[in-house]
Amino acid sequence: MDAIETVKAILSEKVDVSNLKEEDSLTSLGLDSLDLVEVMLAIEDKLSIEFTSDEIAQLSTLKDVVKLIERKTK
Repeated sequence: MDAIETVKAILSEKVDVSNLKEEDSLTSLGLDSLDLVEVMLAIEDKLSIEFTSDEIAQLSTLKDVVKLIERKTK
């Protein structure tokens, strides 16, 4: 499963991902900061990687999340 599909699968537990685009801001999806941390923790668990709180704080779009995952998994 590629990064975008992993993120969509995890996000689908919190928001409707049927029309999700990489350019979508995380706040426009209805995610608050706690939701984002929960999503990122779920991604960490699923992919066996770790994110710093600074990395998570810098995320603003779905594309940012995908790029971070790709950087951590290479």
